[in-house]
Amino acid sequence: MLSSRRNLLILGTLFAITAFDTLLLSFATPALISSYGYSRTEAGILGTSLMIGVGIGSIILGSFSDKVGRKPVIYASVLLFSASMGFMSLSQKIEFLAFLLFLSGVGLGGSLTMTITTLPEVIDRPLERYMCYLESFWGAGALMIVVAYNIVPENSLKGLFLAGMLPAALLPIFRMLPDVKSERTMISGNIRTLFTSYRNLTAVIWLIWFCGIYTYYGVFLWLPDVWISSNFGSVINLLIPVYGIQIVSPLLLSAISNETNTENLLFSYAVFAGLAIILFTTVSDPAFRFLSILLASFFSIGTWVLLILVTQKTYPQSIRGLGVGTSAGIGRIGGIVAPSVTGFLMDRTGGFAVPFMIFAVLFYIQSSLALYVRRLRS
Repeated sequence: MLSSRRNLLILGTLFAITAFDTLLLSFATPALISSYGYSRTEAGILGTSLMIGVGIGSIILGSFSDKVGRKPVIYASVLLFSASMGFMSLSQKIEFLAFLLFLSGVGLGGSLTMTITTLPEVIDRPLERYMCYLESFWGAGALMIVVAYNIVPENSLKGLFLAGMLPAALLPIFRMLPDVKSERTMISGNIRTLFTSYRNLTAVIWLIWFCGIYTYYGVFLWLPDVWISSNFGSVINLLIPVYGIQIVSPLLLSAISNETNTENLLFSYAVFAGLAIILFTTVSDPAFRFLSILLASFFSIGTWVLLILVTQKTYPQSIRGLGVGTSAGIGRIGGIVAPSVTGFLMDRTGGFAVPFMIFAVLFYIQSSLALYVRRLRS
């Protein structure tokens, strides 16, 4: 029991720092636009560079960890994304930033995959509950970046990027994790198993990951810029609860989710997330807009928790790293596309309504696919 809690705390720390550096770009974007004259299309390209790296890191490092163990990949991942973020303080040239964001993304993809892959291997408690606890740490990391944004001097990109190096100081913590290696089968054999025994489920899960990643990163990589440019109010006063509620949502799921209801819950959360995005896009009253984006944050992080649970319970331990890694990696095509498409549409339409309505549609597609997964598993 105590070892499970300790391992949860360690992996939760890893998840929090992964969220911190992943969402750092979203708070750098307004300064890049206002201080350096980037268009939203150009800022979107930076987000796409980050997500390309995350996709590649998820697949390569996830598969590699099945052979060498989880801990070495965790060390390499944290060092890579921390160092890359820090080096971004040296220049604001878009080519330089795009390259470093790609490298950072590779590390973040490895870190994200290691967190959700390792958890079921180092706990002896119910996976659903502990996965929800783990996801609450993502909300903590999201909240930390809001606070960091308001601590550094106004529009100080250098200070913000240097803050992205801080996770490297936590590397000694991860030595306390037990190391886990899968049975030493050939990677090619694992891939063959993935696409024969789990072909239909894998295809649907990839689509769910696409919708989930497109919507989450599309919304939250652009929300600070939308918030500031739309004059919704003080970032420190209003975005703190919007990001902070991502701690609460997974904890609620820990009380209501179980082995049998994850697909049904994913359906419900995706429906409500889509409705909240529609309200945020269409209502004009500031109070209702704040409430709608608060609810969108609550339900969207919930869909993230649930799609991970659905993926984890689909694959056995021997191919779990590959299964989760490929699902996250292929699904991250949505994360690759979302920043650029959103920025481009905001430039072309002069607002955020069109790209945010796309998010709503994808939430409803995700809800339908969740029901289809339930049918395939029955």
